[in-house]
Amino acid sequence: METVKLYDEHPYDTTFHATIQDIQYDKNTTLILDQTLFFPEEGGQCADSGTIDGYEVIDVQISKGIIKHILKGHVELEIGNEIQGEIDWNLRFSNMQNHSGEHIFSGIVHREYGYDNVGFHLGKDVVSVDFNGPIDEVSLRRIEKEVNQVIYENRVIRAYYPSEEELASLDYRSKKEVDSPLRIVEIENCDVCACCAPHVRHSGEVGLFKVVHMMNYKGGVRIFILCGQRALDYVLELDDNMNAIYHMLSANNSSVVKYVKQLIDTNNALKQEVFNLNKKEVQRLVEEANENHRYFFVEDLDKNLQREMVNSLAQRLEGYVGVFAGSDRMGYRFILASRNNDTTKLFDVLKSHGAKGGGNALMVQGYIKISQDTIEELLKSQQ
Repeated sequence: METVKLYDEHPYDTTFHATIQDIQYDKNTTLILDQTLFFPEEGGQCADSGTIDGYEVIDVQISKGIIKHILKGHVELEIGNEIQGEIDWNLRFSNMQNHSGEHIFSGIVHREYGYDNVGFHLGKDVVSVDFNGPIDEVSLRRIEKEVNQVIYENRVIRAYYPSEEELASLDYRSKKEVDSPLRIVEIENCDVCACCAPHVRHSGEVGLFKVVHMMNYKGGVRIFILCGQRALDYVLELDDNMNAIYHMLSANNSSVVKYVKQLIDTNNALKQEVFNLNKKEVQRLVEEANENHRYFFVEDLDKNLQREMVNSLAQRLEGYVGVFAGSDRMGYRFILASRNNDTTKLFDVLKSHGAKGGGNALMVQGYIKISQDTIEELLKSQQ
């Protein structure tokens, strides 16, 4: 017999009583009850958490209508006993806020673009929605405002099982074919979608909708969102970070972008100055190179300058040349070259001491974490 889903009709309840139908033991204890308020992991949403008779429920799963409650460890209970369950209301309501907010969002995207929600993940930390088409950032910001407008209007959200006649007349979204009975979540003048999860009863309870990030994904987009308390916590964290930046820059909301741009411009100018100075130093070192001084160790060097230095050394000197950038503590990024010897043979010597990398007879590059003295001894043995 399928488990009675109390959360369908009573999503705001937090405690319930039920009778144990079966007990299974493995590393943990699995209970099957005649009815439950615990929503299982389903439809992209994480499971409820809470307790049964005071014991921690660490997971809830559903298969063929049977809901399994996994209790932490070995719990001595008996089939036929009545239990009291209590769900974690903070997690339940947070999930309700985020799932209802996602429906508003997906409904507006579907109405305006015709895109389908082809992927949904509602975890304890991350909420993401996948659409099978592109959305630009300007349009996404506009849609974000539309979603919040629906929230402010406090529209009715209705979750119900329509009759076959009602279902035949409904134009509803669904990510997959669902066996009847089909549960519909309808948001007044916004969206109609098949869904198995608990939802808030009015859009105003979603509180706040915030887009966090968007990325291209499988020909469409993956959009990360937050609703309700999670969205508020995110905005408050942003506010704290911005206030810290204001303090460090002696700026305010209207001037902070200008100050940051000035810092970036100054930083880029300093980087260019350092690059130019390093280039002059590279030229000096190349001019000083000779048969007895063909390998150079420097603490830090731009990769392009390092390659340029090695090429110049190889043009000046016969045999192997090389530049090692780094330190004994951090390891060395190296480039070795030669215009008349097979450089891979020299690399094989370093590889026997843990070097990683690759290349060809003319040039090899990689990373090694041994001391400069050891590297110099290895190189000297190959001269």
